[in-house]
Amino acid sequence: MKINRFPVNYYPTIRSVLLALLLIAFLSGVGHLFVLRFETGDVYPAYSSLRSDPLGTRVLYESLENFDDITLGRNHRFLRSLKPEPGTTFFYLGTSAADHDPVPEELVEVSDRLVKSGGRLVLSFLSVSKKKGEKSESERESGSPKPENVASQNESKENSPVSIKKHWGIGFEFNQNLPVKDGSYLALDAVSNRRDLPPVISWHSNLYFDLLDESWQVLYTSEGHPVMIERPFGKGSLVLCADSFFLSNEALRSERHPQLLVWLLGRNSTIIFDEAHFGIYKQPSVAALLRHYRFDRIIWVLAVMAILFVWKNAVYFVPPRKEDIPAGADVISDKDYTRGLIAMLRRNIPGSEILQVCGQEWEQTFKNDKRIEPEAFERVKEILRTQVLSSKKRMEAVDGYRKICRTVQRTRGHE
Repeated sequence: MKINRFPVNYYPTIRSVLLALLLIAFLSGVGHLFVLRFETGDVYPAYSSLRSDPLGTRVLYESLENFDDITLGRNHRFLRSLKPEPGTTFFYLGTSAADHDPVPEELVEVSDRLVKSGGRLVLSFLSVSKKKGEKSESERESGSPKPENVASQNESKENSPVSIKKHWGIGFEFNQNLPVKDGSYLALDAVSNRRDLPPVISWHSNLYFDLLDESWQVLYTSEGHPVMIERPFGKGSLVLCADSFFLSNEALRSERHPQLLVWLLGRNSTIIFDEAHFGIYKQPSVAALLRHYRFDRIIWVLAVMAILFVWKNAVYFVPPRKEDIPAGADVISDKDYTRGLIAMLRRNIPGSEILQVCGQEWEQTFKNDKRIEPEAFERVKEILRTQVLSSKKRMEAVDGYRKICRTVQRTRGHE
């Protein structure tokens, strides 16, 4: 005869436990996939400092963290709330050239305020290999929002766009004669004549600048066209790069140019990478605002005051004087038992019937007391009967009580 090892009632419980374990394993796997995705950073747009794959700039950011004399940070706020300090290098990387003419007036004002205060703005564009008016593969992959779309969420209606051609004196053009091999464009060479910069770096874009203002200095040229330019503004400078590849993680691994990177940083001790133009914002919470403006100390003071208030109402800081304590009282309270009794009587006995109830209780209690004559009971009953027939029962209750007290006192004879 075959005997089951477990009772039949156990099988639903076992199935529930197995289902719970499978659900936990599934959720753990999904969470692990999300962690891996964010560790690689491919959820972020191209050339974001949060991205660690070849298209990101996280290697450059984390390399700068090793320097003790550099203050490093990321900007996740709107441009209008940005207040750059003097001596700041602001990296605005991986933006689309087609989206920057015209630009919001707010963006121009922030950049001008930065460079005129002694800072440096490094503005680099996406690597493109296209004809004018087309959208390149890197632009499609980046998925970054257009600057005017981002700015339209933040600026007022009165904030009109500004043309870069008129304000900065540059335009955008595309080199149509790119070398092609096996159906794909080949990398170009960017050449520099300056001694403080690498002579040749690889270039992966056919975008170049059309200089309309003679104040611009050409740093690198590709196929005879300016691709990296600089212009002094006030105490600072503005650097425009038609390609962002030389700043990417892939470039820093295969063909790094530390001399060029040091030159871009300049002598500034504060380095900021902008992430807001990628659509990556961080709205400050209430707790963060309290910590930022140091209101957390007030909260601690209020908490201590609340604890002291509870302590004060729970115990005595100073013991009461002996003469203030009634004889035989162990506990001093603002409300004694008589107040509680009065409150209970008011809730259960109407005011017009209080004298009748008290009279009945008195008669039952003292009907066998020989100190009270029978005439007193009859007189009390007569007073109660008169009070019942009265229309002003509440007003007559006090007079009736006094009459009863005088009657009882006369019958007892000693009060």
